[in-house]
Amino acid sequence: MKQDHIPDIPPGESLREQAERQLQESPSRPPGQFPLDPAAVVHELQVHQIELEHQNEELRRALLAAEEAHGKYLDLFDLAPIGYFTFDRQGLIQEANLTGCDLLGVTRERLLGRRFPLFVDTEFRGHFAALLRRVFEAPGKRVVELKLDRQDGQSCWVQLEAVAADVAERPGAHCRAAVIDISAQKLAQEEVMRLNQTLEQRVEQRSARVRVLAEELERFTYDVATDLEAPLRHIQSFTERLREQPTGEQAQRSLDHIQHSATRMQGLIAALLDFSRASRMRMRLTAVPLEQVLKEVRKKLASELTARPVQLTHEALPVVQADSGAMQIVFRQLLGNALKFTRGREEARIWVSAQETPSEYVIGVRDNGVGFNMRYRDRLFNVFQRLHSERDYEGAGVGLATVRRVVSRYGGRVWAEGKVGEGATFYVALPKQPTDLD
Repeated sequence: MKQDHIPDIPPGESLREQAERQLQESPSRPPGQFPLDPAAVVHELQVHQIELEHQNEELRRALLAAEEAHGKYLDLFDLAPIGYFTFDRQGLIQEANLTGCDLLGVTRERLLGRRFPLFVDTEFRGHFAALLRRVFEAPGKRVVELKLDRQDGQSCWVQLEAVAADVAERPGAHCRAAVIDISAQKLAQEEVMRLNQTLEQRVEQRSARVRVLAEELERFTYDVATDLEAPLRHIQSFTERLREQPTGEQAQRSLDHIQHSATRMQGLIAALLDFSRASRMRMRLTAVPLEQVLKEVRKKLASELTARPVQLTHEALPVVQADSGAMQIVFRQLLGNALKFTRGREEARIWVSAQETPSEYVIGVRDNGVGFNMRYRDRLFNVFQRLHSERDYEGAGVGLATVRRVVSRYGGRVWAEGKVGEGATFYVALPKQPTDLD
């Protein structure tokens, strides 16, 4: 049967009043056409029918509004950028939005009913259990940071905030949780911590370097004063003799001594300048073929290499990250040192070797010279430290100190091995990734 149109309900009017008014206005139900009692009954039935129709319309409108609100809030729930979950006391997942499902890498159909702790890293499951316990023991929000293991094997860091759900029919049986992905913040924190640790290590290294340099400076000052004092004393002494005997053979000898002392002082000053330049020179990191460096140094030492029998051989040398000029200083000093201390051999033999480790290249220069006592190896690379008499082997005792200074600026190492009468080997370890060029 076709249903009559149900007009809108004026505000403040009861269903009974609305039904009475509609019945009076309806031409299909004129009053007084029935006997009194039947008419009253029919009237009453018609009023109830219209009242029920209005109730049905109100319910229909309320249902539509509820469905619209439900759809709206369901969209907000699922599309929120935060994961939302509902847990019971055992941590069973009873509800989850799409973001929460994406966090765990599982579809909602396969997620509901599973235990949330299964997705928590084993190290943090106790933290989650403690949070659930606190949530149900007392009112208020509880917060914890957890590491989750996703279904696909990846991990992520989250901050979980939970409160007990206030459900009338089952109070205290559920809790609601918001889960926020904080992986990016965690990575940033870890990077900051790593940078702080690196900075602390560098500060510690620099402090240690400053202490070493201070000790070196103290020794250096003493050694410079001692080494320069002797030629100055000779010059003063022989100058006094010249005043006493300005002519003759004695005067010539005095002049020769003065000349020798001045030459020695000049050599000391030149060696000091070389050491100073090695300490202050600007270093530019480039790919440096050590084969080419050795070739250039051989040219500069050509006169010494050809003045007597010298056999200089080398293995294949690597390409290192370094400064070409600095590497030439290192090779020139090491080869010059080998040539000096093989001077008494019928044939000087010098080998240049190279070894590679995961973190550095180790270059060795071995000779068949006079060698040295290993008890004194710690003195070899100090400024003005000589293990042999200056009368036998000239030099200011600065060359190996210069090598150590250059190599240390790369974060590298130097050391030596030797045996008296059998030669020596000097090693230079250059890091593949230099870290310190100050």
